[in-house]
Amino acid sequence: MAGTTRSERVIWLLGGIIFLSLADLVLTISYLTSVGMSEGNPIALWLLQSTDSVWPLALYKAFTVAVCVTLLYKTRHLRQSELASWCAVLILVALSIWWNQYSRYQALLPMAEDHIVMIGDSFEQPLLQSDDKFSIQ
Repeated sequence: MAGTTRSERVIWLLGGIIFLSLADLVLTISYLTSVGMSEGNPIALWLLQSTDSVWPLALYKAFTVAVCVTLLYKTRHLRQSELASWCAVLILVALSIWWNQYSRYQALLPMAEDHIVMIGDSFEQPLLQSDDKFSIQ
């Protein structure tokens, strides 16, 4: 990318951030509504448990990514903005690699106690049972 300015590099990196964040959201929703998964983000887990819907999670993700991208775009001429953009892309690439490994080996993994899955219209944790019914505790 010889000849490109810092501003142009940051704009390309922001496109990568948006793309990788959307991929993460699609995979999260796909797993939550099919085989389930352990959600590592405590805010996302709380949103899922308290609303029994994936929409608040999608809105939360969209809001946080939009704020991040907007701030980085407004400061795209600064070295710190480029560094932050590279860090964000690298973190999201690492997350994508984790998703790849998770999807490859998910069937072989034991179900964790914090496993959450959408069954019908509510999120349930199969290993936390009370009164012979699944429930989130």
